Amino acid sequence: MRQLPIAAAALAALALTAPAHAQPAAGAAAPRTAAAPVFSADLPDVPGKQLVVVNLTFPPAGGPAHPHKHPGSVWVYVTKGEARLGVAGQPPKVVKAGENWFEPMGAIHNVSESTSATEPASGFAVMIVPKGAPLATPVDEHAGH
Repeated sequence: MRQLPIAAAALAALALTAPAHAQPAAGAAAPRTAAAPVFSADLPDVPGKQLVVVNLTFPPAGGPAHPHKHPGSVWVYVTKGEARLGVAGQPPKVVKAGENWFEPMGAIHNVSESTSATEPASGFAVMIVPKGAPLATPVDEHAGH
């Protein structure tokens, strides 16, 4: 699939140059991974949905987890270093620079960090979400257990 690197490079360029429009959930606890919205656009072919691109900085390994979920599908592309990413019920995956990872809508995202104990990793995410919805909602993985 030679088109994937080209598409990823185009989205990376867009993510680095587009103005911020989308905002994270108001009053929500700050997640460990820094996510800076850089672009959003309504999807006229999918009424009520928008595409949002966020730059990501994955902190060094070993800090506390901040489980959360997203209101739509998320595609992550790692641009620098290696990130350890995971959702509840599945083993975490190491995603190296140039690789990608998919998170389905509503999954509890419970692992998001660099594999290095000293250096962050970087990337960006492309999300398809309901217009106006918070991009992430904190969850308590232990509630109800």
